[in-house]
Amino acid sequence: MVEVPNSIKNRFWLKKEWSKDLPADVYIPDKPLHEVVDEACMRYGNRTALIFYGAKFTYAQLKEFTDRFATSLSKMGVKKGDVVAIYAPNCPQFAIAYYGAMKAGATVTALSPLFSPREVEYQLNDSNSKVLVTVEQLYPNFQQVRKNTKVEKVIVANITGGQAKVEGEFIDFMDMFAVNPAPPKIKWNVDEDIAVLQYTGGTTGLPKGAMLTHKNVVANCFELKPYTDIIVNWMCSSRVLQEEGDYLILDLDGREYKTLREYYENKHGSRVAILPWYHIYGQTVDLNAGLVNGEIIVVFSKFEPDKIFEAIQQYRITTFMGAPAIFIAYVNNFPDLFKKYDISSLLYVNNGAGPIPPEIVHKWDELTNNLVLLCEGYGLSEASPVTHTHGLPPPLRKRKVGSIGQPIPNTYAAVIDPETLEFLPPSKEGELVISGPQVMKGYWNRPRETEEVFFYADGMKWLRTGDIAKMDEEGYFYIVDRLKDIIKYKGHSVYPREVEDVIYEHPAVQEVCVIGLPDISAGGETIKALVVLRPEYRGKVTEQDIINWCKERLAAYKYPRSVEFRNELPKSAAGKYLRRVLREEEMRKLGLKK
Repeated sequence: MVEVPNSIKNRFWLKKEWSKDLPADVYIPDKPLHEVVDEACMRYGNRTALIFYGAKFTYAQLKEFTDRFATSLSKMGVKKGDVVAIYAPNCPQFAIAYYGAMKAGATVTALSPLFSPREVEYQLNDSNSKVLVTVEQLYPNFQQVRKNTKVEKVIVANITGGQAKVEGEFIDFMDMFAVNPAPPKIKWNVDEDIAVLQYTGGTTGLPKGAMLTHKNVVANCFELKPYTDIIVNWMCSSRVLQEEGDYLILDLDGREYKTLREYYENKHGSRVAILPWYHIYGQTVDLNAGLVNGEIIVVFSKFEPDKIFEAIQQYRITTFMGAPAIFIAYVNNFPDLFKKYDISSLLYVNNGAGPIPPEIVHKWDELTNNLVLLCEGYGLSEASPVTHTHGLPPPLRKRKVGSIGQPIPNTYAAVIDPETLEFLPPSKEGELVISGPQVMKGYWNRPRETEEVFFYADGMKWLRTGDIAKMDEEGYFYIVDRLKDIIKYKGHSVYPREVEDVIYEHPAVQEVCVIGLPDISAGGETIKALVVLRPEYRGKVTEQDIINWCKERLAAYKYPRSVEFRNELPKSAAGKYLRRVLREEEMRKLGLKK
């Protein structure tokens, strides 16, 4: 019988380096997600909720549109437990369909706009989707596989708000509003009823649907809310007091403020939504959390570096949630933008979706003159997704570059031996495990995989993340690497992230991904680095230069045995480098995969 140490049961980090203003636990309402958002819509009324390339939507409008959308879905036969799929980029139509489907009783599953027709077909069939909501640009992909799915109704939107102009049998998105708003009254069991079916890419096998209940996703929103509240309050009492205000700030709703203090005190914050909403990371930290907090969300359908910084300056954005590829692109490819635009309104900048090299964090800090610090967090689809964050800038909390921070309120975390499940003490490396109200119900129609990813200890249900981690004496956690990504070189365990961090220190390197490949001659695996050079260094740095750089800084068994320069590296829409794709490409070159 595995026992949980008392230090973990008592969350020892609460007595170590825990912010005095941050609660250990927060109240989580027993309400479905759309009801929580509806309450925000009624509370904030005519305040701007969404801005999409100049088009504005108020909270009151968002509620009315989602009520009408839910009513139309109900009239076409959607009932509790059905699955509605959304295949669209970030846009107001996505938000309306997302909450409207839930109001009709449905579970939502979202598909990446980057999906090929084959991938669309797989997720629609695996999720047993009954209705698909998509946009004109993506509709042809679905049409290619339509006959192979069980989708009964297709709703197509013109992303600019007009009538959809496509061929085939479909319902126009705008026609969904031609009803009196009367969403069905549904009895919810928030602990069991699934709000979102989030498909996880994983490193092997076919994607699995993580069943995230209404309790899961609502919990994560409320677990994160204190961080925003604390930061805004701190800004009003410290940084803002140092600014002299004899100027006017015009906010989005036309109100004038004479000082930044007055502005922040009357504003519930704002954020740019560039993380894809097809993924639970973007849904939770931008869409759901933003609306629950009553914030203004400036929505981008794709990564547009210049326009994003321009929006931060124009709208005095306070929150910027991103992924490694976004921040790497800014510091390596667009450093001039930090001088071109004033982004000092940012209170919270956070990296998630994957580890970020410390070198990139330091460069970001330098480019922002240490006024807009880049924090790090951690999560996974199976946890709705956030479990850890630094969340609060100094002096509110100690900052440790390279750490994902401490567990968020209501959350337990530990490091275990992946073989014995024994809980390990600080400084020992093992598998990161999580317990908390945001942890999924299980995998959709996959009882065996669900059983494998959970274990119980002292009455607590623990999620195995598959990530190798360690924690320090103050409860700060560090991700070492993915358990499945560890490279076995001549009996040694090599962590790709460690090698990547060293390569990132080379001045010529823009991006890098390290993978393990079968070593046909010696058995085991060999180490290969795929590198994108900065434009000014291309043709001036050789592959051997990179290998020699690593030899000087790593143990003899850790440096890459081969390096290949590429023009770009494949990434998911969430900004993660796709090691699996790179590995498969290299395996085909070796003749080991068709």
